[in-house]
Amino acid sequence: MAYTKLTIQEMPMPALGAMLQTFFNQRRTRKGALAKVIGKSDNSIMRYQKQDNFSCSILWELSLGLNHNFFADLAAQLPPAFTTNAPDPTLPLQEHLAALEEENKLLKTKVETLMAVVRKG
Repeated sequence: MAYTKLTIQEMPMPALGAMLQTFFNQRRTRKGALAKVIGKSDNSIMRYQKQDNFSCSILWELSLGLNHNFFADLAAQLPPAFTTNAPDPTLPLQEHLAALEEENKLLKTKVETLMAVVRKG
């Protein structure tokens, strides 16, 4: 596999504080309640909103406290060609579709057989 490197200038890191602020505005999040849930001060929550980046552990805590996957939001901003180890959420649907297609083939064969018997009779 050939690797190509995108630079931080070509693909700047999203500002986590701005992403958090947008989430708060869209969901009308009460920051004081969030602070209590995750065991932080109100000032900490306000500070996170103003920072361009912070640690994964903080983002993880915020995700857990808000029941929102900020990591998926970040991943969605990467190019689609990037690989991941995340399980494919469409796999059960693909398996179900394959089973239905197989059943459809079998039913078509049965209908053709039945039509042939009716024509002869």
